[in-house]
Amino acid sequence: MILVTGSAGFIGSCLVNELVKNYKVVGIDDLSSGSKKNIIKHKNYVFIKGNCGDLNLLNNIKKIKVIIHLAGQSSGEKSFEDPLNDFNKNTQSTLNLLYYAVKIKCKHFIFTSSMAVYGNKYNIKLNEKFSTFPISFYGLSKETSEKYIKKYRDKGLNYTILRLFNVYGSEQKLGNLKQGMIRIYLTQIFKNKSLIIKGSGKRYRDFVHIRDVLDYIKIIINNKKYFNQIFNIGTGEKNTVNSLVNLIQKKIDFNFKIKFIGGTKDDQFGRVANVNKIIKLSKIKPKISLDEGLNEMIKNIKRK
Repeated sequence: MILVTGSAGFIGSCLVNELVKNYKVVGIDDLSSGSKKNIIKHKNYVFIKGNCGDLNLLNNIKKIKVIIHLAGQSSGEKSFEDPLNDFNKNTQSTLNLLYYAVKIKCKHFIFTSSMAVYGNKYNIKLNEKFSTFPISFYGLSKETSEKYIKKYRDKGLNYTILRLFNVYGSEQKLGNLKQGMIRIYLTQIFKNKSLIIKGSGKRYRDFVHIRDVLDYIKIIINNKKYFNQIFNIGTGEKNTVNSLVNLIQKKIDFNFKIKFIGGTKDDQFGRVANVNKIIKLSKIKPKISLDEGLNEMIKNIKRK
């Protein structure tokens, strides 16, 4: 049986939909950012509303062999507004889950970390050996969680850490203006017919489609060759803010105004993943281009 935290969120709900085809799954989500609409009904799925770091709740869940820890506060901007909440949602919950994992003799702990742990590294593809120097509280909480996870290897817990770059996909709900660059931009464009861009148009990101992320997670589950390692999950492709906006403009049938303002505090200027390690081991390359992924998202928005 697999436990998925954050199971009503964007990545978590997409993952659950895939896993129930082959596994029995328990999902936990406090619905603070996840949606009730993402909770599926399936014979192989049990959903529990609650805090994934609540040991009283966790102690009632038995026979878990794999934990996939997706839950957490995932906005660098929000982490500055409330660092204590960021710590509790990320580091504290992870530490409690690790304690629970050892107690139940979990075989594999999979943790979704973030490219935010790297801090600012310019004009280079970041590999997993680069030193981490986070510049946001969010990045710091992810880095600290990684360290706890690696230390729990001393207690016999096998782990895999996935440093996700900018994940996007048509299942991502519009509305959140503080997390997910593509979602933020499309929300403004379709709801306001205008776009406010924080920071320079020369900033850049590595956008990886949700289906590519899921392909990697599924192949990693309980596979010993991925045990006790860290992997970047991205595409290795550099896309600037300007190039992203130009691509969006070509795909919609109305004009929108663009305004540049000052950047978000300690926002990373650019990050692109070196994905050679995960590709070499898995024999899987990312399949969905940004062009194709944006087509899907925009078509999905227009249908609603």
